[in-house]
Amino acid sequence: MPQNSIVLIVGLAILNGMFSPLLIMIYALQGLWYPILLPPMLPLVLMLSSLILATLTLMIAGVPAALYERLAGGGQSSFVSGLIWLAGVIALTLPAMPNILNALGLGG
Repeated sequence: MPQNSIVLIVGLAILNGMFSPLLIMIYALQGLWYPILLPPMLPLVLMLSSLILATLTLMIAGVPAALYERLAGGGQSSFVSGLIWLAGVIALTLPAMPNILNALGLGG
């Protein structure tokens, strides 16, 4: 898989982590995942919530690609599985697109 596609996949996952509507839910559940030893500072909690969501995006979008590689038997399927992974990240980032467009000043 070309390195440019990995950068695109991770970049889209980061955008999804920052602008997804699910960010509010992960922030609301901070009592379950936020360490007690850290002070509950809003910027830190939002950054970690965004990081959790970006990581979940990468993991969930990678499942169909991993299943494809497993069923295809490895070999030369890394390019196709990279495209499947990219398509999964794009599909998971679609709900965040209105927020991304509003942040860019292009929203209605």
